[in-house]
Amino acid sequence: MKVIFLDIDGVLNTSQTFIDIHNEYIEKGIRRIEIDLNRLNLLKRIVEQTGAVIVLSSSWRNFGKMENGIYIPLNEKMASLIKLFNEYGLSIYDITPKDVNGIRQNEIDMWLQDKNVEKFIIIDDESFDLQKFLHKELIKTNFTSNNKMIKNMDECTGLCEHHVMEAIKKLTLIKK
Repeated sequence: MKVIFLDIDGVLNTSQTFIDIHNEYIEKGIRRIEIDLNRLNLLKRIVEQTGAVIVLSSSWRNFGKMENGIYIPLNEKMASLIKLFNEYGLSIYDITPKDVNGIRQNEIDMWLQDKNVEKFIIIDDESFDLQKFLHKELIKTNFTSNNKMIKNMDECTGLCEHHVMEAIKKLTLIKK
């Protein structure tokens, strides 16, 4: 099994996403979830080309629960995310465990125990609690230093085309 540990904020949305959605609401009166549909399409490409499953490692996972292999949303925002995922042919396979000292690399390690995982990647905009995975599995969607954005390092924040290529490569590369 190939796995994508997925963060949401800073991956499937950016500060521009919030501005665009606010403007859309002002202009058309339409209110929708803070997900950039172009970035959702990029995630879909990774899943389609690698056959990977999505394990939600984002704090968004706290707004739902797994029951009999199905993610059950516990609020309207998560219900909207699940609906949007379904529209794009995506689903949440599982979520990382909660309360493992609040350190995501520990949560990922715990999830990986006793699972038959061939390869995995982590798509996240932060790395402060993912140091163990920094040089191999982590695909970082924002360039930061000391929690401040580094200007002009990358024309794209959030999930971008070059992240898609990196993800596909990491999930399909044959070990020698």
